[in-house]
Amino acid sequence: MIRADLAILSLRSSVFSARCSQWTSRCLQAVAAVLLILWVGAYASVEAADLKNTIRNLYGSEGLHLEPRPLPFFTQESRFQASSLQGLDQLNTQLTSAIGLPSFSSSVTGFTFDLERGVPLRTTESLGPLLTERATTLGAHKLDMTLTYTRLNFTKLQGKDLNKLELTFTRDDVNGNGIRDTSGPFSFESDIIRARLKVDLNEDIIAFIATYGITSAWDAGIVVPVVHVRLRAQASAGIYDQFGNPGGTKVGDLYVHQFDSSKCDPPFDQASCKRRGGGEETGIGDIILRTKYNFLRNYGGIMPDMALLFEVKLPTGDEGRLLGTGGTNLAGLFIASKTYGRWFTPHVNVGYEIDTQELRQNSIRYALGFDARLLPELSVDADVIGRLKPAADQTGEHIHDLSLGVKWNPLSSWIVRANVQIPLDKNSGLRADAIPTVGVEYLF
Repeated sequence: MIRADLAILSLRSSVFSARCSQWTSRCLQAVAAVLLILWVGAYASVEAADLKNTIRNLYGSEGLHLEPRPLPFFTQESRFQASSLQGLDQLNTQLTSAIGLPSFSSSVTGFTFDLERGVPLRTTESLGPLLTERATTLGAHKLDMTLTYTRLNFTKLQGKDLNKLELTFTRDDVNGNGIRDTSGPFSFESDIIRARLKVDLNEDIIAFIATYGITSAWDAGIVVPVVHVRLRAQASAGIYDQFGNPGGTKVGDLYVHQFDSSKCDPPFDQASCKRRGGGEETGIGDIILRTKYNFLRNYGGIMPDMALLFEVKLPTGDEGRLLGTGGTNLAGLFIASKTYGRWFTPHVNVGYEIDTQELRQNSIRYALGFDARLLPELSVDADVIGRLKPAADQTGEHIHDLSLGVKWNPLSSWIVRANVQIPLDKNSGLRADAIPTVGVEYLF
């Protein structure tokens, strides 16, 4: 009888292994096909648009030029060029360097396998966190596939409203005395140009995420984002004298500084020079490769499960089209988690990310939170997610978000997920009011 039972179990295991092998082969073929289609679509355009320099080039690639003035005026054509180019370039860099991908889904699944029947079963723990990691892995020869959609509508840059940005441009020194004269025949040196900008910037990201269990303690995965980015900018520049009067300094009935109508968008108004720019781009973003090794599990006592996760972000997204950062990033994370009472699992992630293109952008990444099972088919998670750049001297030195999410297992091996990231500090970096993400997950 025992031998018969063992034979049946062996047969079922063989059938299950064959089915898993077939599923895995088909899934890997599907993944390869999707990647090929996305890759070809992303590079169908031969010449990439320069969306990245939209703000820098609002008034031309050489900065803001004024109309050449006849005698007795000194020519004013390029007197604001250096200041305007510097100001617009700095804002452009602050804005575009802060555009990055949001956190992606973790590789933790809420299923285990019944080896006899070959079907996935819900674990007695929760269904796992969404954006952060637990130390546990999928299990040998398991394939988890996830599709997510994330919407980012940016509203703040370093605490300033993107619809109310302002830059001030000063003019060059005319008489070479090293100061801006406020009186006398050269008092027009104190004229300024004040530019008010409105920036509309948003991203839609569809991410395909696949994680495969190489062994019971070792996972490998890939994240392939398809990004749609939209950037529109409007600028309105006006000339003012040292007392704030519009138009700038006058000599008789003539203004010393005047805008060149050919450099401004119609309808032209001498009191201001308006420009618009921007566009939209769609394509493959920066692909992420990652692997996790669970080196300590079920040790007992107060000792948590522990794992190491390594990530490589490849520069597959076109930087000029704002689809990627243009550089390779390397990251390593230490992960610790422990389940209490079979339903509550606190976890901590901490690590370091190296930006090989700009070392000053290297960052410390961290996350602290928990996931908990409310019902057998429903779990929630909450995390504080942060990124600290100790050497950064530009935008986003330290940003941290509150992440709230829910996972629901309506049937079989399907999981529906929803998450929102809420900035805890809008005075650092390029920020959205909230970042919603929805997705579906299936375990083969």
